[in-house]
Amino acid sequence: MLNGAPYRTLCTHYSEDGKRMAEVREFSNGETYLVESEWVEGTTFVDRHAGRMVGLFAPPEHAERFIITTEWFIGRRR
Repeated sequence: MLNGAPYRTLCTHYSEDGKRMAEVREFSNGETYLVESEWVEGTTFVDRHAGRMVGLFAPPEHAERFIITTEWFIGRRR
């Protein structure tokens, strides 16, 4: 269970156009997840998936490799 579990942000990736962001989080239990966000004009970044995280990844490098190759992150698909 991750609710309230401490985590550290390992890195944050931004798409080339700056409209998509993915934060790689490693939790105290060793599990790694992504939080994906999109820029909403006139506001700020808003979490995708109603704030639910994407994962489970192990090791954290797998999360990084995954996100930077997705159609969504590259900007080819919403």
